[in-house]
Amino acid sequence: MFFQNAPSFSGLAAGQRATLQVPAWNVSLGKALLKLGGGLTKANISEIVLKHGSRVIFGPVSGAQVDQVMKYRGQTDHASFINLDLTEREGMNAFAKEVGAIDLQSTKTNGLFLEVVNTLASGTPTLTATMGLTARQWLPGNKKADGGAPSEAWEIKIHKLLRYVIPNNGGTQQVWQPNFRGAEIKRIHFIYTGTDWTSTTNGNLYSVEVKKNGVSLHDRAIDCLTNRFVQTDQGRVPQSRTFTVDFLHDNMTSGMLSTANATSLEFILNLTAGDTVTALVECYDNPDNL
Repeated sequence: MFFQNAPSFSGLAAGQRATLQVPAWNVSLGKALLKLGGGLTKANISEIVLKHGSRVIFGPVSGAQVDQVMKYRGQTDHASFINLDLTEREGMNAFAKEVGAIDLQSTKTNGLFLEVVNTLASGTPTLTATMGLTARQWLPGNKKADGGAPSEAWEIKIHKLLRYVIPNNGGTQQVWQPNFRGAEIKRIHFIYTGTDWTSTTNGNLYSVEVKKNGVSLHDRAIDCLTNRFVQTDQGRVPQSRTFTVDFLHDNMTSGMLSTANATSLEFILNLTAGDTVTALVECYDNPDNL
């Protein structure tokens, strides 16, 4: 991966939405590194959105939420930088590392736009973006992601990070039945507001059962403490007030949860007390699907 400075943000001012269009370079976008200055901090970043045309493919998430996701992956935490990584740094080979990068030539028609909203009351914030770039992902003749024969028109897929708010019924069990329409799920970060976990105890969200077509793929008996131990053992860094269901905890892309053949999909959240839960879904998906 090599790095190139992006054009300047337009509309950058205290309390405003700043926007830049990512150039349609003849490469793929693997990472967008945001550098904050002029009094701007991660806590001031209320919303980050990456759009393919008018469709949101990353966000809307706050600076703190992006930080949570990246720190879980074990990536560097720095007060002046927010790292939007579309790749899997720990992937076992080049394909596994870069499979979610966005081929910028494919975005020429609709455009690729990065938007950042801040909540500063006054001052002169500074914000610059540096793009991490890699080889084109979908040149004619490249091997297909599923191992099939190359084609001029094989399906384009990219990494997405999407936010969902789980309906709160006020009870200690919440059942979420999303329709992911064939997307492949890498991991889901369930962020809650109640009692946090400790090194020896479960948090308020103490287990999550995942059922696809009636079959349990992540058992409800795997409590928060056990789940965190498994992830820590693989080099992940569990985050405060978060229960992460990680289908790539061992960096094997074959472990992604495929929803293409899901006639039913349920996430059963088990809590000790009613809570509001937000899901940050990392997935591998067609740009125009979710």
